[in-house]
Amino acid sequence: MSARFWLFGPVMAASAVQAAPAYDGMASSSHYIRSYDGTRLAVTIYRPTHGGETETRRLPVIVTQGRSDLRPATMASVRYFVTHGYVWVAQDRRGTGASFGVQTGFVNAADARDGKAVIEWSAAQPFSTGKVATWGCSNQGAWQYLALKFRPKGLVAIAPACSSAQFFDHGITLGGIPMLSIADQPYAGECKRPAGGARPVSDQEAARAQPVKEELRPVDEDKDGSLLAQARAGQACGSGLMGQYWRNMPRDGWNTFAKYRPAIEDTILTSAVHAPPKGVHVLQVGGWYDAAVAGQLESQRLWGGRLVMGPWVHGNRALPGLTQPGDTVVPDAEMLAWFDHYAKGRGTVRSEVLYYTHNAPAGHEWRRVANWLAIPSRKQALYLGEDGLSTASSKAGPVLLDKPEAKLFDGQYAPLRRQWSGDMAGFNASASVYSASAAAHDTEITGTPRAHLWISADRADANLYAVLEDVGPDGRASYITDGRLRASWRALNKAPWGASQQLWHRGYAQDLKPLQPGVPVAMDFDFFPISYVLKSGHRLRLSVTASIGEAYQAVDQGKVTLYRDRSSIELPVVARK
Repeated sequence: MSARFWLFGPVMAASAVQAAPAYDGMASSSHYIRSYDGTRLAVTIYRPTHGGETETRRLPVIVTQGRSDLRPATMASVRYFVTHGYVWVAQDRRGTGASFGVQTGFVNAADARDGKAVIEWSAAQPFSTGKVATWGCSNQGAWQYLALKFRPKGLVAIAPACSSAQFFDHGITLGGIPMLSIADQPYAGECKRPAGGARPVSDQEAARAQPVKEELRPVDEDKDGSLLAQARAGQACGSGLMGQYWRNMPRDGWNTFAKYRPAIEDTILTSAVHAPPKGVHVLQVGGWYDAAVAGQLESQRLWGGRLVMGPWVHGNRALPGLTQPGDTVVPDAEMLAWFDHYAKGRGTVRSEVLYYTHNAPAGHEWRRVANWLAIPSRKQALYLGEDGLSTASSKAGPVLLDKPEAKLFDGQYAPLRRQWSGDMAGFNASASVYSASAAAHDTEITGTPRAHLWISADRADANLYAVLEDVGPDGRASYITDGRLRASWRALNKAPWGASQQLWHRGYAQDLKPLQPGVPVAMDFDFFPISYVLKSGHRLRLSVTASIGEAYQAVDQGKVTLYRDRSSIELPVVARK
């Protein structure tokens, strides 16, 4: 087989203390392997080199499903791990790149079983010690969770990043409100990919976004590219992104084409197997402004392992110009330390949550706790008054949420990118707003805020959104976090994985309850978890609306009434030291 070589300079300093790279370059080779059902999957193998010579000793292996993703950031990660003594095996997902087969939906059992096949193949190769770890963010994280169901031999560690073990809740529907603009009907074998598919962005951003172009490369044995051409021809009948799901589906919705319930079976915490097999150690990395936060916190509480939660959006990065003070943790360095411990027996690691607190004193932004429930917080209730929040209930009358549609983040809001440097004044002008008195001292809110809001509508359903903000002495309002719930999904249920720290809305078809026009109902839901210090002199603000301006989330709701005398929020306030 042919090989390609890279030589490069030193890796940048990282948060976890690591030895200098043992190698100065890497060589690659590629070919097809057979998956569980015989489908040919394209893989590229990157092996470390020193002075142009490929390492011949057995090394641990890192497996990903991103062979055709050759962006500079991705390749920097490949180089980082390979030069620190790992073999990297990158697979094209079936029905994509140079792999054969048909993709029937994003992150499904076929993807996970393909992952198992590649993991077990990698563990058995002459270049491998038999110990395998997995790496990746977003779709590269989601398949790692699901592969745990199939108990791959040789797997010792996974590092899913910017993804959730509650994939349906944080990737498809949150509280019954769509997270993405997906199709009204699921993929059913059509030989035409949807024009846009479902992108993890708002409708407005989707119109501007340019898709990442993947480099389609034949494997080494495919000298004339004929196998690549065959694979690509067979992919014409593949689904678009999230093709197994459909807009406004109940959680137990039956996919008649694929003959299963994707929202249950493709999410590990709601499937029949919802825990890692013994001997697999889980590191998760995420950001407060991604959509996956609650699922990452919940699975770390259930499984142990390590969770790093930074001040980041999807992709474990800050938006341009929004880097936070003390943002020094490097995800790849955290993963390398985790892999070194479980695949090489080196160093020490902690089973804990390492999390960033906004507005913390300089040098104290990062905190450690065994799990999310170990944080010493108390629940503080704040009640809605005529226009304010207070610790005492009020007799304020009902108010219509009938102002013009509020445009959250000036129409640029996306669940995977909930970071915003702008003033919330424009949004607040179209919402029902309630402000607390100025804080007498710095107040830390760390945990999951909750909403207990009462509404009625003159139609059978309605959406409700709540946003927490920080209002400075100058009147400027900054985003903290938000939550949402569709009225028909308001029933609360016990989570299938047992005791849960979440208010969990199961959303089976039998659970969905229409509204009776004019009859008030309780809307209990969580905000996205957060760790945030409200500085002395600042005020907490709650904004409530029936729309944030996203057309794909709309429901025929008519007029929505908020009952302030029954409504409140609950904050997790950390005791002052």
